[in-house]
Amino acid sequence: MNIDSRRNRSDQLRIKHLRLLELVAEHHSLAAAAQALHLSQPTVTSMVQTLEEVFGTTLIERSARGGSLTDAGNLALRQLRVALASFDTALESVVRGSTPLVRMGVLPLLDAWLLPQAMARMEATGTLPRIAITHGGINVLYGGLDRSEIDCAICHLDELPVQGGHLTDLHIEPLHEESRLFACATDHPLAQHASLRLGDLANEEWIVPPKASQARRVLERVFLGAGLMPPEPRVESFPYHTNLEVVAATRMLTFAPSSPVRHYAEMGRVHILPIADDIPVSRLAFLARQPVMQLPGVEPLRQAVVWAARQMAAARAA
Repeated sequence: MNIDSRRNRSDQLRIKHLRLLELVAEHHSLAAAAQALHLSQPTVTSMVQTLEEVFGTTLIERSARGGSLTDAGNLALRQLRVALASFDTALESVVRGSTPLVRMGVLPLLDAWLLPQAMARMEATGTLPRIAITHGGINVLYGGLDRSEIDCAICHLDELPVQGGHLTDLHIEPLHEESRLFACATDHPLAQHASLRLGDLANEEWIVPPKASQARRVLERVFLGAGLMPPEPRVESFPYHTNLEVVAATRMLTFAPSSPVRHYAEMGRVHILPIADDIPVSRLAFLARQPVMQLPGVEPLRQAVVWAARQMAAARAA
């Protein structure tokens, strides 16, 4: 069957056909997928045949133990999830009103300074969509983009797990460079020093992200690059706001992107440690899959985030 014939055949596909692949991936069972769709097993089998005729290849590997997606099935699902997400967004917009919904993923606390400015900009220009915010680490956000559970994300590029990803259609828009800072409580003994070296921090207690996180590996590279063993933390915690609150109340130190650290320092909650050693900078970025950029509300949000990042960078440089 040539590509034009397959396109004609695809007119017979319905939303339930697309949901079928998603349900098989979730349950690893055609029977469970049939039950979730409230359809008979023969009907689901016929749907599988239609899907595979359209794509011209085997999408679901059937066995006595159930069913699982082939490599081609997983590839098809990753692309079709964009269509499913677009349909869900369109349905919700019609049911709840004409204002589009944008599902945004954000690393913890980045929204404390960037998103308020972006939202104020959109409100002033009359382009503010409905926004559902998901907080999580880079793996959560990257997986959410891959599965079309979120439409866009804001994160640090040096934490992007591109080596194991599937997002070949990812739009990456760098926003601005951001340093990482060490912080302690305002009454910590180290807060009295005008200048410190990384070696001065080696014997302190720490609260930092978990071992498997990209943020933790950045910390380890900083110490190893200075010829020092990385600190073994007393507490492992990912959310930066949790870590900074603990730092404010204890004698522990932490290491985090400059935006949340400066935010807490401006509130008088923590003290920024003046480290003389070179600390690597990271770049903040706006991420979205290319097809998602066409969804209502995403482009105005992107423009507002870019504007807010530039404003923030200009303020820091002043």
